[in-house]
Amino acid sequence: MVVPAVHQENARLADGKIKALPAAQLHAKKSAYRYAVRLTRRSRSSFYLAFLSLPRPMYRAMCVIYAFMRLTDDIADGPLPAPGTTESELQQRLENLQKWKAGFRKAIAGHATDHPLFPALRDVVDQFPIDPQWLEDVIEGVARDLQPLCFQNFSQLQKYCYQVAGTVGLCCQSVWGADLSQTRSLAITCGEAFQLTNILRDLHEDACNSRCYLPTNEMHRFECTSDHFASRQIPDSFHDLMQFQIERARQSYQQAALLEKHLQGAGLKMFRKMFCTYYFLLQKIAQSPEQSLQKKVRLSKIEKSKILLTAGNCSLTKLLNKH
Repeated sequence: MVVPAVHQENARLADGKIKALPAAQLHAKKSAYRYAVRLTRRSRSSFYLAFLSLPRPMYRAMCVIYAFMRLTDDIADGPLPAPGTTESELQQRLENLQKWKAGFRKAIAGHATDHPLFPALRDVVDQFPIDPQWLEDVIEGVARDLQPLCFQNFSQLQKYCYQVAGTVGLCCQSVWGADLSQTRSLAITCGEAFQLTNILRDLHEDACNSRCYLPTNEMHRFECTSDHFASRQIPDSFHDLMQFQIERARQSYQQAALLEKHLQGAGLKMFRKMFCTYYFLLQKIAQSPEQSLQKKVRLSKIEKSKILLTAGNCSLTKLLNKH
């Protein structure tokens, strides 16, 4: 069973300093953890199998964090309305995000909410040094996807990467027991590396949904447009643009690899598995950049299985030196 029984949980809390929760609240929390685990499992993410190797407190917390990120993203998911059409659907998504944020704030403040995830989310925030503002930043970042995106330069893109990915890195580091006074900037850089990889993987799909995450000044420099990405045209300068973006992402991975010096045990192994998953995806994109416009680049089941089985004991420094 994923969550301890109610009487076991109360036994740990009733130490004379922390008041045991009423049975109804404990059952709500127990149900919330089950909901998070079920949602994470059904997402069919390869990370769920990696979560299974974590100690129970970390496992539950990672499922809750994943569920929160998944649900937040799902609220805003989908193409933007075409020009000249009604924006009622877009407005509804914005309102749903605001309701989601309001519910989150109520839950963190200790008030009852009607979403099945929030009791577990509040418990995770209470157990680990997770700043609730990080999770609000995620919501704000996702909200930016509900309008045509235009990042004038890389600095603006970095802010977005922090909101939707760097914050995830901070949450994970908190769960894994890292000293954030030492790892904060590295965790943010790691999230940036992962997000840059996602952006390069999804160029065509994003362009078809009226989104382009690459900085405008860099697109102009390499004479590429989002129309090229949407129509799968490959201008002569496309490979130069991709090489520029890939090299920058690799530099972020080089910095992020330093995180393994600050982690140990199950958290270190989990970090290595996540790192290798995204890094090998970037390597696959680099082998044939034009394929990002033809299909969504993915790791095969065999490649994912190999990472799951071996990456936990793989030195990232040695890995990067090989590539």
